[in-house]
Amino acid sequence: MNHTILKELEVELKNYFQPFLNAPATIEEIQYAESEMGIAFPDELRNLYLAHNGEDKSGPGLFFGLPFLSLDEVLDEWRIWKRIEEDDFFNFDAFSIPTEYIKERYVNHNWIPISKDYGGNNLGIDVDPDEKGKVGQVINFGRDEEVKYVIANRISDLLLFILQTLKNKNFTIHQEEDYLYWSYGANDNIHFLDALFNIELPVLQPQFIFQSENNVNDWYDSLDENWRCIVGASERADRFIREKRLYLGGKGLVDISPLQMCTEVRELILSGNEIRDLAGLERMNSLKKLYLVNNPVQDLTPIIHLKHLQEMNIKNTKINNLSELVEMSSLKKLNITHTSIQDFSLLPQFQKLESLSVHISNREQLYAISKVDNLKHLYILGLENVSELDLLVLQNLNKLITIEFENSIIANLNCFQHNASIQNIKLTDTKVKDGAALGKMNGLKELELDGATIDNLETICCSYSLEIFTGTFEQFFMLKDSFDRNIDFSKIIGGMSEEESEIWHQHVID
Repeated sequence: MNHTILKELEVELKNYFQPFLNAPATIEEIQYAESEMGIAFPDELRNLYLAHNGEDKSGPGLFFGLPFLSLDEVLDEWRIWKRIEEDDFFNFDAFSIPTEYIKERYVNHNWIPISKDYGGNNLGIDVDPDEKGKVGQVINFGRDEEVKYVIANRISDLLLFILQTLKNKNFTIHQEEDYLYWSYGANDNIHFLDALFNIELPVLQPQFIFQSENNVNDWYDSLDENWRCIVGASERADRFIREKRLYLGGKGLVDISPLQMCTEVRELILSGNEIRDLAGLERMNSLKKLYLVNNPVQDLTPIIHLKHLQEMNIKNTKINNLSELVEMSSLKKLNITHTSIQDFSLLPQFQKLESLSVHISNREQLYAISKVDNLKHLYILGLENVSELDLLVLQNLNKLITIEFENSIIANLNCFQHNASIQNIKLTDTKVKDGAALGKMNGLKELELDGATIDNLETICCSYSLEIFTGTFEQFFMLKDSFDRNIDFSKIIGGMSEEESEIWHQHVID
């Protein structure tokens, strides 16, 4: 790290604040943190801590109001995130800005938290970047930070940006009783993580340069009345075209060509419109999720080149074959229910496909699905014209974690009884005649019956792995005392009488 930058920054800070940075950390303290985290600190971060071990608890927050954490505080934050990562409970959306710079996860133990906002969010140093990222890049992450930015390519860039901001007086100081802090932006009191949207990032070396005011105004002037209503007042136009997530469902859209200005979008919801032509999406090169549900669209040609598109929902569209979809090599999640797609023979070519929602109308479709090697989540929303022998091909899906049947009548679930990877089964408005296989599944953890019945439901009590059961009160009452261990019955589907509610509540709290 350039020590001149840090020294200049310290001098500039003294013009506004009493000294608040802590004394240096020792080499031993840094090595202790590195050892527990299993991470080698990037040189710039190590040198920063050799200069200052965080800041005083009463300090104004080095990072525009967010505190510079001491090594002890870093470890406290890191331990929390490490436990969350090990629990593997959270599966929230994550979007890297720019694309392929940050691994798109909710949490990563290789993110070193150097600051926090006391609300579950952090600034961090990324030592496990994605393909295009750099070790040591500064990022945001946390409970509310689904969109993760490369704020700076290195910590020295962020410190230089702070120094420049001080010199340019583009900040605001706030006094609350005895507490003094500051924020980015003149005459503003905006949380720094919220301010990121309005900063060209990464600082000093931005990947995205904001559109000029003239370009934005010309674009806004070209919009029809419906689009102006969607965008809002003209002063909001610049923000609209820089949004990373756009929810435009049920807006009466026919022409979506105005979206050609929205090149930074990662998630786009267009469900429930009258869209036939996808022209306007060609420049969304970072698009990750696209929902086209309930639109008369038939031609996907304008978007087949979008190499980062991972999730597509084309439910109830007029798309009638998989030939264009198979060109989208990054697809991981696909919903093709309520379409006229009948030929599933191309599905095995979707090499990254992990989640599939379909309606099954013949055994050939089942056979095609059984060859999708990486499939982890399968949702069959209707099952017709197949026998119990036909279902046995699904035993080939040895990576399957979740299976859901809806509006189906199933003789048995024998196709899954030797599949140790399946953890979750949900049956919705479905009848299973023989559920004995459920009691033999070694990995099954959760079973949910929503308007569903299993004739011999009591056989699931043979399961040694089941942890959670969700169903009606009647199903709960049948099972509640039949296991040799505690089962989570904390959710009931459907109504209960006062007496039934008391029985259920007493069992849950015991």
